[in-house]
Amino acid sequence: MVFRRGPDVPVLVREATQDDVDAIGEVHAEAWRVAHRDLFESRWLRRFVDERREMWKTVMASPEFGRNTLLVAERGDRVVAFVYFGQVDYGVREGEVFDLYAHPTVWGSGVAWTLMDNAWELIVEGRLRRIHLWTITGANRAQHFYESFGFARTGKTRETDFGDGRPVLEVEYLRATR
Repeated sequence: MVFRRGPDVPVLVREATQDDVDAIGEVHAEAWRVAHRDLFESRWLRRFVDERREMWKTVMASPEFGRNTLLVAERGDRVVAFVYFGQVDYGVREGEVFDLYAHPTVWGSGVAWTLMDNAWELIVEGRLRRIHLWTITGANRAQHFYESFGFARTGKTRETDFGDGRPVLEVEYLRATR
């Protein structure tokens, strides 16, 4: 457990448990709903939001889950953000941030920074050399956050179809741990 004080309210960062699955789903869904409302048609956005609300039950029950780390940030008794990361096969001792989301009510409050700072400590302790992540090109808030945290675009892109038949472009970011 690590306590850090943000601009206004203390934040507790800890490893997620099965008891957090619904709260993680809600954070993921609301962050997607607000952040991506201009990127997808409304009927598809509703579907994607619902999928994110439910997907963590499957993710946390999968065999792969134990190989990765899922941290949550709490304010009071409420989970308000999460980060999911782990080692990947990009190369020797490299990792990826698979998901990092904060509830829109805490955007700009320092919660995501505190959460990512705690994750970064674990990444460095785990001796991972470089960390990759991907984000949708229109996700300007996320891109600004990652850049402010020291990540840089690699120039790599990929198309991802979330199910609506209209692929979106994602960009890769990278940060070295040393």
